[in-house]
Amino acid sequence: MSFSGKPTTFVELTIENDGFWPNLSLSEFQKEQRLPAEYLVELLADTLKSAMFDVNTDLARVKTKLQAAGVSNLQAAAGLATPAEWAYSHKITLYKRAVYSRAKGNSLPQFATVTRRESAENTGKEAPERAETFLAFSQQAVRALQGRGRITASLQ
Repeated sequence: MSFSGKPTTFVELTIENDGFWPNLSLSEFQKEQRLPAEYLVELLADTLKSAMFDVNTDLARVKTKLQAAGVSNLQAAAGLATPAEWAYSHKITLYKRAVYSRAKGNSLPQFATVTRRESAENTGKEAPERAETFLAFSQQAVRALQGRGRITASLQ
């Protein structure tokens, strides 16, 4: 239940991905990211699709490298039997973190448009630094999938 007293309804909706990266679940996104109940399902689905597209674009080279190694579907390659399967499972976890964090970071600034009453203001949902925090979480997961550290330095 949110601060408004409105109960959160978890929506079972699968967002189809590109066949390589895993499909995404709207209910999993809602549960893991503890999204405000005031958001409309359509807004959440649209934000999730947009974040998925952005992360897929950022990870195009990673996808190409994995496909060259013989992985045609990351979900199918993941498992618990071998260390390689564990690594693919971890990549799925990082991928979902990247997408879900980016989607949450992009949706938080929209909260102000959902409710306009001063008494309903909640800076935890609206503050710009909250969105930046989740976008940073997303970028950290993308960089990990790319095999890069949290920061990069180069000599010019």
